[in-house]
Amino acid sequence: MRHTFSRLAGLAGLLGCMLLAACSGVEIIPDDTSAFAATGYTRYAWRSEPLSQDGYSKSRVYQADPAIRAAVDKRLGELGYKLVNSSDAQFLVDYVAAAGFNQGQIARNASNITPVPTAMINRQVNQAEVDNAYALGGVKEMGNIALVFLNNSNKDVLWKVSVSCVVKDANRVDEKAVGKVMRQSLGTLPPAGTR
Repeated sequence: MRHTFSRLAGLAGLLGCMLLAACSGVEIIPDDTSAFAATGYTRYAWRSEPLSQDGYSKSRVYQADPAIRAAVDKRLGELGYKLVNSSDAQFLVDYVAAAGFNQGQIARNASNITPVPTAMINRQVNQAEVDNAYALGGVKEMGNIALVFLNNSNKDVLWKVSVSCVVKDANRVDEKAVGKVMRQSLGTLPPAGTR
């Protein structure tokens, strides 16, 4: 009985750790892939040339461009899509990146003012909750990317996905995190040649 309880407690702890690891602060909104899958396309090219960064530019879009392109190329290659010249491509890949801000919210229980008057034991405000509300309630910088697949013959949109995530370090581009987010964003895409 004792061993069963310790195993259950261990499994519950493992499950809790896995759930916390799954919360990544990334919002991914993919379109339906049926129209893209129906084409059966396997060859792609980038719609635009890579961004060239001069020595004085501090723009994170210019810094992130190589990481975004490498991550998308890697994932599409794993799915069986082939990077070719734009003249031989069946579809084009492009993205739009923009920084944004998200206004945080102060937690409801960070105040001792309640809308319904009640008797509360220990009416003092929990200072840890107040500190957490202030820490989490500020403006957060967001990284936003819209990845778009276009038909090369008529430039119609075949598929798109929007990605928003909290920028953790505004001073550098984390190539590993960019790769992980791009991999997740292409998660609903079918393998090449499947109809």
